[in-house]
Amino acid sequence: MYLAPDGHEVEIAEAAAAFVAQALPIARLHTPGSADLGQAARQRFAEMGWFALAVPESGGGSGLSAVEHALFFREAGRQCGPVDLLAQCLAANLTGDADIVSGARGVALLVADGEAWRLLGAADSALALLVTPDEALLYPLADATTTSRPALDPANSLAVVSALPDPVERLAGDHIWQLGELGTAAMLLGVAEAALDLIVDYAKIRETFGRKIGSWQAVRHPCADVAVRIEAARAQLWYAAAATKEGRADAATHLDVAKHLANSAALAATDTTIQLHGGIGVTEEHDAHLLLKHALVLSRLFGAKRALLGRVLHAGLED
Repeated sequence: MYLAPDGHEVEIAEAAAAFVAQALPIARLHTPGSADLGQAARQRFAEMGWFALAVPESGGGSGLSAVEHALFFREAGRQCGPVDLLAQCLAANLTGDADIVSGARGVALLVADGEAWRLLGAADSALALLVTPDEALLYPLADATTTSRPALDPANSLAVVSALPDPVERLAGDHIWQLGELGTAAMLLGVAEAALDLIVDYAKIRETFGRKIGSWQAVRHPCADVAVRIEAARAQLWYAAAATKEGRADAATHLDVAKHLANSAALAATDTTIQLHGGIGVTEEHDAHLLLKHALVLSRLFGAKRALLGRVLHAGLED
């Protein structure tokens, strides 16, 4: 990939789009109990090798790169793929453990929250992954103290972990953080693209005062603004993925910028889509509110706005 996917990358993106849309369609979230990556779905993804796209062949993976990793998670974002899909993939890159790559053991994502942690993922997850810019740690959940909490996003279950045992795996450095940041940025891009598709399709059929609403500037201009935000986020994501693949010294900064632009694009796109749909945008039967809730969760993982801007400014001052 140079500035856009090409060749086999396009084929992988198309295969991922078809598979995720069939295995985890966004319509599932209108049915109670559809959160997370269940055992059956986890094994289906494992059989197709999606967890190990960027794992070296020597570790049982496909030996591909950060580019393919981003392409897959962009399609997962379009369908509001659960966070433990990303956690499973990151854990596979951390350990290469056959039980993780095969989906036999599920992995949830830990997020530090004061003196405790929030846990995003299925209740039957055997492991929990905690990732910082400095290291990645994998914890067994069998003896962890967890308490379930209501979740804003129907795609993910939420629990609070008040005590953790010693980690079973630890990897120093930012490799897993970079893959996580790239994956969440790609998912946010997918969410934003799906939201824009929703309102564009609606604007072509909904009429007011005898005209399609897409003919009114009050609808066209916000859609155009969202499209520009998405294009900027998409271009930066491809560049960050290529920089990560090539091991460039400035890859981390490009990833921070990609995540920031993806955060902004997804939140703007999902909010605009609901506003332009009017009342139906927040009804249970519609997908618009699902995309907004998912964007709100993803935007807080692997770098929220304040932290990302601080990292980018610090990198600029060092240069």
